[in-house]
Amino acid sequence: MKKRIIAFFVLFLLCLPPFSYAHRVSVFAYQEGNTITVEGFFSDGTPTRHATIEVFDPNGKKIFSGKTNEKGTLSFKAPAASPLKIVLVASMGHRAETVFRMKNAGKATGKTKGEVTGAVPPETAQGAAAISEARLKAIVHEEVSRAIQPVMRALARQEAKRISFADIIGGIGWIMGLMGIWMMLKARKK
Repeated sequence: MKKRIIAFFVLFLLCLPPFSYAHRVSVFAYQEGNTITVEGFFSDGTPTRHATIEVFDPNGKKIFSGKTNEKGTLSFKAPAASPLKIVLVASMGHRAETVFRMKNAGKATGKTKGEVTGAVPPETAQGAAAISEARLKAIVHEEVSRAIQPVMRALARQEAKRISFADIIGGIGWIMGLMGIWMMLKARKK
C-alpha cells in the first residue's frame, strides 16, 4: 500500500511541470491607423478569453480597461500619449505585460491642407507629382506595417513557446528532487 501511495505521488509530481508550462501567458499589441489591437494567448496557442486588459500612460495612470473577446483580442482607440504599458490579467492570476510605442503618437491623423490621400489614378501624372516624399514614405510605412502584422504575431507566439534558462534549471531541480526522494526511500528500506 505504501509503495502505491509513493508511486502515485511521484507520478503526480511528474505531471505538474507540463501544466505550469502550458499556462504561461503572453500579450502582443499592434497598431493599425488610430486603433490599437491587443492579443493575449497562452504558450500552447490558446487565446486568453475574457481576460482583463489595462492600459497605462507614461505617467502610470490607467487610461483604458476592457476584456478580450473569444479570440483573445481587444481593440481600442489610440491615445495621444506613448509609450503605453499594456497589462493582461488572465484566469487564475496569470499575468503578462508589454510596453507599446505607438507610431505617430500625439499627431493628428487624416488629411491636412495640401496633402493628397488615397490612390492616385495612373493617368494623372500631375496628381502623382503632388504627393510629397514624406507622404509617400508614410504610405509605404503604413502598408509595410500592415503587411508584417501576421509575421509579428507569429514571432510573438514563437517567443512565448521558447524554453528559457529558468525552465531548464527548474527541470534539473525537479530531477534532482525526485532523485533525492528515491534515494531517501531506498535508504529507508535498508
